[in-house]
Amino acid sequence: MLFGRTLGWALVVVAIVIASAEAVMALGASGHAGLATSDVFTLLTGQVPEFSATRWPELFSAFGAGVMAMPAWLVIGVMGLSMAHVFRKRRIRRRPSNILPL
Repeated sequence: MLFGRTLGWALVVVAIVIASAEAVMALGASGHAGLATSDVFTLLTGQVPEFSATRWPELFSAFGAGVMAMPAWLVIGVMGLSMAHVFRKRRIRRRPSNILPL
């Protein structure tokens, strides 16, 4: 639980750094296209993501291509927030002991 929560918050911090770097690049004189998720995937794995209709069902292919076209900070941030939420600390809910049995 602690590892997942820490990894989630680390991904949120990375997403903030990427978003702020893109904002600085966008304010520059040259036109900046932004960093897509497919670019980050290619940098990490060394191969271009492939979503062909022959390997995947058509719905998954469209979803994967859509996610890879999104900005990297958005996808990484959503993954981080969802991991931080899933692995959060939860209170133990106790049943009241004063309920009479039927």
